[in-house]
Formats: sequence, structure tokens, C-alpha cells
Amino acid sequence: MIDEDFRSGDDVALAFLGRRYSFSRADFAQRVVRAAVELGLARAPVARAARADLVETAIVGHLDAPRSDTGERIAELARAGGEDPVYWLRKLVFRSAWLDHRIKHGLVDVAYDEATGAFRLEPGRYPLPGDGHPSFAAVEAGGEAA
Repeated sequence: MIDEDFRSGDDVALAFLGRRYSFSRADFAQRVVRAAVELGLARAPVARAARADLVETAIVGHLDAPRSDTGERIAELARAGGEDPVYWLRKLVFRSAWLDHRIKHGLVDVAYDEATGAFRLEPGRYPLPGDGHPSFAAVEAGGEAA
């Protein structure tokens, strides 16, 4: 039986949907930035202040004092109701760790599709989480949200 908790380091430890996740600082920041770009909250390259806001938001679950336009936009979206950007930011971070953990233990297979030139995940013994998520797109150059 594998340990269900994910671990890449000891700098950031959080629980999400009944699982414990422990990340190195660099791994966590990379996952957060990637999730923010995928959600349309930022565009790469992400400025230092925006990265700090994104990481703080993912760790704490909210952002009290934004340092960037990206942070201001996240706070504004969270106050507005509707889809919660903080929830989705965290969900994509933890989804990526969950998938990596299963790949590491051979529970999910990765295959290369030569026709598309991309990798695809095959569920193996466990179902994969859905890819659907909202888009908060409205970004400008420099990683700052519009």
C-alpha cells in the first residue's frame, strides 16, 4: 500500500481534500505559477511581486495585502463571487501533485503520442481527475492580470 500523501520537500505543508501535501519552496512556486497561467490569472513570465502574491494566496487561501496587479485581480475576483480563483489555483496545484504521486508509484501511465507530439496520461488502475476548470483570462504582458 502506498502512502497517499505527496511529498517533494518540507517548506510548505498543506492539506487539501483529505490529503497532506508537503512541497519544497521551489516546487510549490513552480506549480502555483503554472496553475495561475493555466487559469488565465497570469501570463509567463510572471513578475516577482505577482509570483509572491500567487504563492501567498495558495498557501494562506486568501490575499490580504496584494503587491501586484495580479494579486489585486485575484482579490477582486474572490470578492465578486462566482468561481473562486483561490480555490481553483489551489486545486490545480494539488491536482498536479496528486498526478505526479500516482505516476511515481505506477498507478497512472504516461504515453507519448507521436501523432500529436504530446504526452497523455492513461488511468491505469485509478481514474484521472477531470481537466475542466474555469478561465479567469484577461491578462497583459509581464504576467500581470488586466
